[in-house]
This record gives sequence, C-alpha cells and structure tokens, in this order.
Amino acid sequence: MCGARKQSGLSLLGFLFVVAVVLVVVIVGFRVMPAYIEYFSVQRALVEVLSQATDLNDSTQIRRAFQRRVDSGYVESVGGRDLELKRVGNEFVLSVAWTRKLPLVSNVSLLIEFDASAVR
Repeated sequence: MCGARKQSGLSLLGFLFVVAVVLVVVIVGFRVMPAYIEYFSVQRALVEVLSQATDLNDSTQIRRAFQRRVDSGYVESVGGRDLELKRVGNEFVLSVAWTRKLPLVSNVSLLIEFDASAVR
C-alpha cells in the first residue's frame, strides 16, 4: 500500500512538472506571436512593393510605397527609412533588418533579430 502511495505522488509531481513546462511554452508563444505576425507582414510588403515598382532605381518611390503598406498593416518596428535597396548582378534586393525586445517576466526579456528581404 505504501508503494502505491509513493508512485501516485511521483506521477502527480511529474504531471505538475509537465503542466508547468507547457504553461511556460504557451506564455512565451503568446508573447512571440505578434512579433512574427509583424515579420510576415513586412515580408509580404517587401515582395509586393518590389513586384509593383515601376522604376527600381528610384529608392524614394520604393520607400514611400513600403511605408504606405506597413502603415496599413500596423507595423511599428520598421519604416521606409530602414529599407536597403541593392543591385546584385541582374537582380534588385530589397531588405530590412530589425530587433524586437520582448519582456517576459520581471527582468527577463527575449531579444529576437529579424531579417526580411525580397528579390526581383
């Protein structure tokens, strides 16, 4: 009888440990999800701006078009001024890089570095 009680206590402790780990993963996931949604919005805006640009040598036009897209997509981390337009061989590469610092608990934060680009 004593062995059954000990095993029951261990399985309860194991269950609580698994619940705690799952809870931490869910909390971190909910904190990180908006940053990744923003990343995918920026990536989509880069592709659309580069594919619809008429003059790829006019960086001002490209920056304005990108700024309009990210303003309508509620992107706050980057803007048109952060874009980098380069010519690599016969292709134009439009890219932007930024970091997000996400507070988790007390003095613990998560730093995520993003780098999005599009090629035409």
